[in-house]
Amino acid sequence: MYYQRPRWKYVLLVVLIVLCWVWMNFPASIDSWYTNCIFSFIGIGLRGITGWIPFSIGDLLYIALGYWLVVYGWRRLSRLAVVLAVAWLAFHVLWGFNYYRRSIPDQFGLRRGLVTAEEIKTFAEYSLTEANRWVPTAPTTGIGIEQIKQSYDSLSTHYASLRYRPVSYKSSSFGILGNYMGYGGYYNPFTGEAQINSKLPAFMHPYIALHEVAHQLGYAKESDANFIGYLAALHSVDSSIRYSAHLELFLYANNALWRSDSLAAKNNKERLSPRIKKDLAEYKVFAETYFGPLDRFITWFYSGFLRFNNQPEGMRSYNRGMLYALRYHQHTTHNLQRTTL
Repeated sequence: MYYQRPRWKYVLLVVLIVLCWVWMNFPASIDSWYTNCIFSFIGIGLRGITGWIPFSIGDLLYIALGYWLVVYGWRRLSRLAVVLAVAWLAFHVLWGFNYYRRSIPDQFGLRRGLVTAEEIKTFAEYSLTEANRWVPTAPTTGIGIEQIKQSYDSLSTHYASLRYRPVSYKSSSFGILGNYMGYGGYYNPFTGEAQINSKLPAFMHPYIALHEVAHQLGYAKESDANFIGYLAALHSVDSSIRYSAHLELFLYANNALWRSDSLAAKNNKERLSPRIKKDLAEYKVFAETYFGPLDRFITWFYSGFLRFNNQPEGMRSYNRGMLYALRYHQHTTHNLQRTTL
């Protein structure tokens, strides 16, 4: 007698996926029930399991998955479809719903609306001044997890949900290959680990680390992680962290300014300190050395991934974090003036 495998598992998988798609349309509910409740336990649990291990468990999982896809996945397309569906569901349950939480302006009470060229010019000048101000006296050799944790501990006195415990912050296992792939860091939603490309110029490490930790704390969108990482830097006592963050935001702002006032943007670059010019020259050599077809493919692929996950601007989503920082400074300055009055 021919035995037919039960199909209820596939029906259940489809039903769960549909329910996920429906829930994505309710950001307030996701913020309350998922991010601040379910995910807070998931994130702490995953970091508790993987954080003490000195190498990246997530990288090993990616390598194993890649091997399976190449050797076995293409042979059984139906099985591949099921594996991808389960992976999609697990991705969202473990972290991905954070893409659909309330926006940064809603969470922090920031003003909405178009940002003018004059506002960007003002913020670029502010970031330039701060970057020059926080230039470290000694060469940057990277950043330790204790300095990153201190930044978030200080920030959590104002926003309790941003307390960073336990930690799980590691160097990527892919080494120099990461340079050709063009990434600075990444978060593994299946293991809760934050990885950084330690082969990048050292002055970039602090802000990348803050960004990846923000992903660990439930800020999935790149714009959101950029903003939260910047807030953490503002609460740091480490000059290399503040320098890295202000310089990164200056580059975003000055590039945006270039489109409306190229002369002002050029003058800003000339006002950079010698140390900053040296660091940027080092990064230019680094980028020219490794930029190529693989980097272009990864950029194209990841831009599509971002659009699929509620970030229609693709790779330009990173820029929006600068606009949030701009509005945040306007918001805090306004509140300070009201308090003074």
